[in-house]
Amino acid sequence: MVKKEVQWLEKFVLLIVVMAGALAMSPSVADPDLWGHVQFGRDVLNEGWFPETNPYSYNAEGFRWINHENFSEVIMAWTVDNLGSWFLVAGKFLLSLFVIGSILWVNAKRQVSLIPNCMIALLVAWNLGYHWSFRPQVSSFVCFTLLVLLLNWAFIHWRDRWHLPIPGAKWFSRGTADVTNWKSEELNYSNFHNRFLWLAPILFFVWANSHGGFVAGVCIFVAYLGCRAIESFGRRGKHGSGLARRMALMGTVAALATLLNPYSYQLQSWLLESLGQPRPEISDWSSDQLFSMIGLKFWALIAVSIGALLMSRKSWDFTHTVILALTLWQAVSHFRHVPFFAILCGFWIGPHLQSAFARLGQTSGESDPMMESPRGKWAAGLVCGFMILLIGFQLSTRLQQINVDRSQYPVDAFQYMHDHDLGGKVVVTYDWAQYVIGAFCTDDNQSFEQPSRVAFDGRFRTCYPQKLVDLHFDWLFSDGPHVERSRSPESGPCDPLRILSLKQPDLVLNRRFSELTSKHMKLAENDWALLYQDKIAQVWGRRSVFDNPESPRFLPASQREISNRDVSGYVAWPAFPKSQSDTNNLTSSEFEVVRNGLKD
Repeated sequence: MVKKEVQWLEKFVLLIVVMAGALAMSPSVADPDLWGHVQFGRDVLNEGWFPETNPYSYNAEGFRWINHENFSEVIMAWTVDNLGSWFLVAGKFLLSLFVIGSILWVNAKRQVSLIPNCMIALLVAWNLGYHWSFRPQVSSFVCFTLLVLLLNWAFIHWRDRWHLPIPGAKWFSRGTADVTNWKSEELNYSNFHNRFLWLAPILFFVWANSHGGFVAGVCIFVAYLGCRAIESFGRRGKHGSGLARRMALMGTVAALATLLNPYSYQLQSWLLESLGQPRPEISDWSSDQLFSMIGLKFWALIAVSIGALLMSRKSWDFTHTVILALTLWQAVSHFRHVPFFAILCGFWIGPHLQSAFARLGQTSGESDPMMESPRGKWAAGLVCGFMILLIGFQLSTRLQQINVDRSQYPVDAFQYMHDHDLGGKVVVTYDWAQYVIGAFCTDDNQSFEQPSRVAFDGRFRTCYPQKLVDLHFDWLFSDGPHVERSRSPESGPCDPLRILSLKQPDLVLNRRFSELTSKHMKLAENDWALLYQDKIAQVWGRRSVFDNPESPRFLPASQREISNRDVSGYVAWPAFPKSQSDTNNLTSSEFEVVRNGLKD
């Protein structure tokens, strides 16, 4: 009876861990590129095919556009338009449950006890949380989870053993395998399990059309099969060549499946060329965040994983060790790759952590004496119930809507631009540009005489030449001694004001917490007039257009709003400007949020 009640308690604890993991992976704030992802998906649905050039930039007209996120964006657009934006929140939440639930389930099947299983699952969720935003990259993490599940199943009889006859093999095998007769011992090969590898090409076809992270997936898949082939040769000598050829065929077919996309081989060639160029301006592609508070989660995962391997009495798996080392190297080099390492740790480190706990005397088959007491059972049940209610309440607050933080996004500045018909060519920082595209550059939201277009946005090299990339970051970062840049020699000397004159833009939307761009706008005051300002944003207009009384777009001083007014609070995505008819239907408190902002 006690054992049955303990099992129910363990199920409650697992439920708490799943909910806590989902909570860590459920930030409900809008990603800077969310507006663009939804709009680009709508374009595909409306046109019936994929745009070949960039339709939203006045600087890159006619330049080719290779979009590596089409399928994800189509799903996001269809979901928003047919079900509502809340279903994006729900979908992201369910995917987080799938990843954490899969890790807990696989480890439980491998006899990993409750504490180490929950510990590794929470560490994985903690590391995934920063990256689990409303972006197509989530599809990469889900596809990678499916890939690991597939490999675990296909090679279920190979794992957890050191198959290579090398010096020191007894140490790696930890005495669990006979390493004295490598050549004669056969690998336990199962046609039934290995045939499931034919699902890999289907997975990579979907992945290649959903997100560019499939390149990492292909590399890991090929490396995994290559390591298993080495093991086959190590155990069976020349008789292992048949298995090696089969693995080579699987890797080749999976890689070829990624060619089934709207751009054929050009997608792969562009991705390889782009990935070969440094991106120091983008924090996710550097290692700087590893040495911040965010990076502490990563180092904790590394410490637990390495400690578990060193303390474990279980045999190491050669293939798992190599793949973990490769993904760790990439994660340390590029913060964006941390989720791949974290997911692998979730699936592969659990048994070693279990062994390490057992070695330290922290696990036992005996029941807890406290659980034999009625009071202990009631106390444990009450604690579990309280935790479930607490985490459930926190989840309910996060799963209501996608929030747009008005202290981070120019919601009020957009309302001003809408109210005063300020459209045209807009220079704006890349992390606000797709918000501009969604609000002002589409046919549905177009209320200006001339269409609005941006100088540059977060799609970067997918639809902008390197010269424009460099011009934008010249304006944002200049080339000071403490600024790391990767400029093309063909872009010429750094000129932070050049983008303000290229093709005569009409407006500049400046982010005030960027000291350099504010300084650059001060230097350009002879050509630009300040039309709007609050605590986070400025709207500048070209003087010849908005400061000239003879211009049809002249904006008199009485209609300009210059202040340091604080803006805070959240509004629901998409947070587009409200028309007069919309604001007439708002309550007084809602109108205050839309126009004047919430005070601290």
